[in-house]
Amino acid sequence: MEKIMLNLNSLATMLCTCDLYAYDEAALTSDEWLEVEKNLKVHGLNGPSSLFGLNSDELMDILDISEYSAYKIVRRMKSIQFFLKKLHEYEQQGIRIITKYDEEYPQNLIKKMKKSAPLCLFIAGTLPVKFEGISITGLQTVSKKEKGYVKRLVDKINNEDKWLISNDCKGIDQEAFHYGLHHHSQIICFVCENMLNKIQEYKKSIRMGKVVFLSAVDPAKRFTVTHAIDRNSYVCALSMFQIVVSSKINSGATWFTIMHNMHHNWTVSLVLDNDCFGNQRLLEMKTVPIYIKNIVSDTSFEMIYGLDALFADAVPVNEDKEAEIQKKENIEEVNIDQMSIFEFIGDTNESRI
Repeated sequence: MEKIMLNLNSLATMLCTCDLYAYDEAALTSDEWLEVEKNLKVHGLNGPSSLFGLNSDELMDILDISEYSAYKIVRRMKSIQFFLKKLHEYEQQGIRIITKYDEEYPQNLIKKMKKSAPLCLFIAGTLPVKFEGISITGLQTVSKKEKGYVKRLVDKINNEDKWLISNDCKGIDQEAFHYGLHHHSQIICFVCENMLNKIQEYKKSIRMGKVVFLSAVDPAKRFTVTHAIDRNSYVCALSMFQIVVSSKINSGATWFTIMHNMHHNWTVSLVLDNDCFGNQRLLEMKTVPIYIKNIVSDTSFEMIYGLDALFADAVPVNEDKEAEIQKKENIEEVNIDQMSIFEFIGDTNESRI
């Protein structure tokens, strides 16, 4: 594995914020750390590395932070030997930790999620500095016809030299991951549990550069619903498009993630126009349709998105277009029904962060 040298700003960020399972010292929360970073800039200090060597009183005086935040920083700084030992142990298992101060950290997460972007990422494999990714989502139950759609979509992603972004879920996503793994895809898999097991299972693919595993939580931690929800949002932010193969109205993680994404605009949802009731509902809500003929054609995903935007502004010239315009004119009433869901998602997200 290629050795990646840490810079001091990244090390200070990890040391203060990385929530390691085996660490007794409390980490700074996202809000606490963002306040520290803001005050470092205000006072013209040279990034988080300036925290090294400061005592509690100096931290409070210079950075104007709370006594508890200063206490946590000092305690963490004193435990640097333990932290470096954990870093070394994870490196021996093929896992590194990166922050936004590392070149390898995906800039899309910062650009799209801003303050909600993970402060630290656990990574196995080599992540390109720049990449274009597309994720495929859907229900856990997959029909034979949907398996065919997934295979053709993955082929299209490969032909366009884009990365498949996976969220490590059963069903549609798993079908895409396994098909892509055996058909020369480049895959970024964002997990929220069992990272160590995944690394062992796919170590050959990681070594060959076909798969990169990411996690925003310590690989030793167990699954939680909160981590899974956050993981799904990170997958959206890493993707230039997310293709919805199947969905169920007002039910399940797929629908929740789509609603969450529509509220925050992390990525564009391309919804397969099929006989799935959930997908038809999403198309009524002004998501971008992708048709079967698009999947098997040479039309790029960017062109599919652009054609829909062009069509939305076009003057209807036949009955089909008139029907589509009429459907779009009724969207406002549909969206009113969804506002309570948007507000609920926004409130729970704020309270969690």
